[in-house]
Amino acid sequence: MEGVVVRILAGVFTVNTVEGLYDCSVRGKLKLEDIPVVGDNVIVEKTATEAVIISILPRRNILERPKIANVDQMFIFMAATAPDPNNYLIDRLTVLGEYWQLGLIIGFNKIDLKKNELADIYRRLGYEVLEFSLAKDENLDVINELLKDKITVLAGPSGSGKTTLVNHLVGDIRRTGDVSEKSKRGKHTTRVVELIKLPSGGFIADTPGFSRLDVFLDNPQKLASCFRETQNSSCYFQNCRHLKEPGCSVREKMSPERYESYKQLLQEIEEMRPW
Repeated sequence: MEGVVVRILAGVFTVNTVEGLYDCSVRGKLKLEDIPVVGDNVIVEKTATEAVIISILPRRNILERPKIANVDQMFIFMAATAPDPNNYLIDRLTVLGEYWQLGLIIGFNKIDLKKNELADIYRRLGYEVLEFSLAKDENLDVINELLKDKITVLAGPSGSGKTTLVNHLVGDIRRTGDVSEKSKRGKHTTRVVELIKLPSGGFIADTPGFSRLDVFLDNPQKLASCFRETQNSSCYFQNCRHLKEPGCSVREKMSPERYESYKQLLQEIEEMRPW
């Protein structure tokens, strides 16, 4: 029987199948080879007393943080205010999405409270950008249609409304958190990675809230190609880092804000290089 791993907790693998949810263990030989992760398509064998995952089907992709397999798209989820949107975090996430060749949606919640200043920047780059208010139930039909029949990862800072969105989509099943008055940042409410089945088809993963994401590329030269506006550009020097080199056409294609993100990411990637 085939199914999808939707949750892992304390060594128990919950698998969604056509027959329902099964809490499974993993066969001993498989434990030594490759432990299943959330999003894996697996084969489950049932006995009179237990259900056991006996094999993992080939993965289309796997994200490391959070660890999820077979992701179709990333929904970068920001608030127009409280907490204020962070273009650097958006750029980190778009780089990750471009690197893994995921579909990308950028959403801004709470537009009933404040005008959003960043949406047009990303629209001009060709991204699917949504502006809405969960509090007012505005523009939610479009979200439902974009998530239908996909495995979608929600990514963004705590307090932006990710868990509230999940509750709107599937019912009030999860606890939400307010924004801390002291730090003006969201309080973490999601503790584990879990795929939640959507009534319209597909799954959504409400990932533990974070304000940064480690981005590692095996070659810093690949970073610029993960910025959509530079993908058809080339420089005179093949090993151009797009910093102070003469004749660089890549840095001219980026807005000042996006170029600052590029420089910060390049520095981090080079510091993380294992050689």
